[in-house]
This record gives sequence, C-alpha cells and structure tokens, in this order.
Amino acid sequence: MKGIRLWLLNNVLPSPWTVQQGQQNRAPTMQAPFAIMQIVTREIYATNGRRYNPDGSVTVITPMRLGIQISTFGTGAGNQAAQIASLWRDPDAVAWFRATCPGVAPLYASPPRQHPFTTAEKQYEDQWSVDLIADVQASVTKPGQSALLLGMEAVTQAETLATTNGKS
Repeated sequence: MKGIRLWLLNNVLPSPWTVQQGQQNRAPTMQAPFAIMQIVTREIYATNGRRYNPDGSVTVITPMRLGIQISTFGTGAGNQAAQIASLWRDPDAVAWFRATCPGVAPLYASPPRQHPFTTAEKQYEDQWSVDLIADVQASVTKPGQSALLLGMEAVTQAETLATTNGKS
C-alpha cells in the first residue's frame, strides 16, 4: 500500500492531491481533492514457494493478485480516476514498481466508476473509483528448522549383500 501511495503521489496525482489509506479509525476526512485507497480483493493463484536463506531462516512466498480500490473525491475526481487507470496500464508503471517496490507488478485496472456522494452538509461531492489489480509476491520470513545435535554409532561388523543378475 505504501508503494502504491508513493506511485500515485509521485507519478499521477498533481499537487494539491493527497492520498490516505481507507478504513482507519479516528482519521479525519481530508480537504478535497483527495484519494482514499483500500484493499478490496486478495486472490492466491499458485502454491507457495520457499527460499532458504544463509542465516538459516526460511522465506515463504505467496503469489497473489491484489485488488486496490482508489476512490477520488473533489473537483476533477473523474479525470484523475481515468488518469490513474490509464497510467497503471503503462510500461512506465511496471518499470517504476520494479525499481522501487520489487515484488509488485501492475496488471490491469477496472474502468472508472462514478458514485453518488453527499457530504454531511448535504452538498454533492464529485466521487469516482477505479480498481487497480497488481501481481504481488507476498513474503514472510520465519526461523528455519535445524538439528542441534547429531549422533553416530560405531559399526563393528559389515554385512555382505548377495546380488543376483537374474541368471541361474
């Protein structure tokens, strides 16, 4: 989410636009124009992978498609939602995430949608949203398992094995 917020602020939304993560308690609504982003889907599409690290830990990698809804509010919200969708599908976005946020790759965006929105003062506010779909290699690192003590027993007698070649 931090990477997508940075991409929006550095590459898409002009000043004075701000971006906030949605579903936060006690977070006041910002002054328009602003965008709110929140995760709306998580789809794991393959079996986990594992990487064994030199320090003995194990990194479990889960490939998933992540859907993030970006809702824009204020004057120009529709144009900004369309621009977000357009630039998300651009090779420059893929290059930006490869350099800045490895493990995240833009895939596609939904068409922008307009939503009815009325403020507490009963005033109409322009609000649009677009869903950004990303390929994410989510990972978690945990301690690996290792043997703390190995023992060996002495071999005092070797057994002979008889082999046959199938002929009598």
